[in-house]
Amino acid sequence: MYLYRLEADTSAGPFTIIIAADGEEKAFAAAEEHLQRQVLPAPTITELTIVEKKRLVPGAGYVVAISEPR
Repeated sequence: MYLYRLEADTSAGPFTIIIAADGEEKAFAAAEEHLQRQVLPAPTITELTIVEKKRLVPGAGYVVAISEPR
């Protein structure tokens, strides 16, 4: 199993999505599903890209920077 960091460009703006999955196809499907469930109204996804992939082991993770408007 792997931990994927994906970036999505959508009609609601950009999103960073962290997904645990057995393969890339499952990671894409899970990321799309999470966006449709957790962002209302469901955004149109224009691009979905895997940025990083790591083996899922204890301690594996990502730091996601959130930029705020000034």
